[in-house]
Amino acid sequence: MKAVVLRAKQDMILAELPTPDVQPGTVRIDVKAASICGSDISRYSKGHRVYPIVLGHEVAGVISEVGPGVDTALLGRTASVVPLVPCFTCAECRAGRFSACTRYSFIGSRVNGGFAEHLVVPAANVLPVPEGLSFEQVALIEPSTVARHILDLAHFENGQSAVVLGVGSIGLMVVQWLRILGAGVIIATDVVPENLAAARALGAHVALNPLECDVPAEVAALTAGGADVAIEAAGSPQALAQTIAVARPRGTVVCGGNQPADASLPMSFIENLMRKELGLHGCFMSYSAPFPGHEWTDTVQALRDGALNFPSMISHRITLDQVPGIFADLAARRIAYRKIMISPEA
Repeated sequence: MKAVVLRAKQDMILAELPTPDVQPGTVRIDVKAASICGSDISRYSKGHRVYPIVLGHEVAGVISEVGPGVDTALLGRTASVVPLVPCFTCAECRAGRFSACTRYSFIGSRVNGGFAEHLVVPAANVLPVPEGLSFEQVALIEPSTVARHILDLAHFENGQSAVVLGVGSIGLMVVQWLRILGAGVIIATDVVPENLAAARALGAHVALNPLECDVPAEVAALTAGGADVAIEAAGSPQALAQTIAVARPRGTVVCGGNQPADASLPMSFIENLMRKELGLHGCFMSYSAPFPGHEWTDTVQALRDGALNFPSMISHRITLDQVPGIFADLAARRIAYRKIMISPEA
């Protein structure tokens, strides 16, 4: 089969690999669509712990073969890949905190993922979906679940105000979920005009560019003193620092972006966190009990209802042979993008 293999830092090729065989408890998926995540770009540009590896964890396909012990009714079903592979036996898994599993694996990071024609995964790691959803919609279920999980961590309630700092793909998903869940005021911030335009189209009431305005002052005026929830989705120390300024006293801050390891924050961040008595939460993945969680079934239902708009989030559609080149462009920051969709069959 054809697959895109990351052999070393910024060393990615299209290769021929053996088609993986099913084992007991697993299924084979014929990949129909896969999307590039920001974490894939980071693994390419900054280096990764596992080589060689086939990246890709935002994946949709058709179940074409099942191993011993797997329900044959899954054959022919369209499914989304659930990339976290928890052990299900440690104390964290037994408590339903699967993202904190002490022995987890991850499809597309620790084992081969979906930038390939075929993929074998545990049967527990496929989410069959109803008919009528496109493969591109199904591939984007996974990043939507992260956004939905962020709002769970924020204890978000209907009618509350929220600021989303950074409206790349996850930020735009958060904007959509805020709209679906009935936010009173949705404020998006970003330095990329195209991202701000997309945020407005997808439900943000106000879109602010921090290079052009005083964001905390604007938020204070729009929310009578500060937002109930501030979400950092940019992976930017500057945006993270600003969450404290835009949140109201006793509001909630959720950190959803992957920050650079060599960055730091001033101690005033902690001082102001304390003075405002803010709740501070981190977000790592998107899972709840029963596995994989309501974040996944909520997303499927919102897609069926037409509440989630995924097509407008896709900026590029490419084939497998184009993947190494576009990763080189992404690492060099030569292109602006939102979601990049890969079609192995094209």
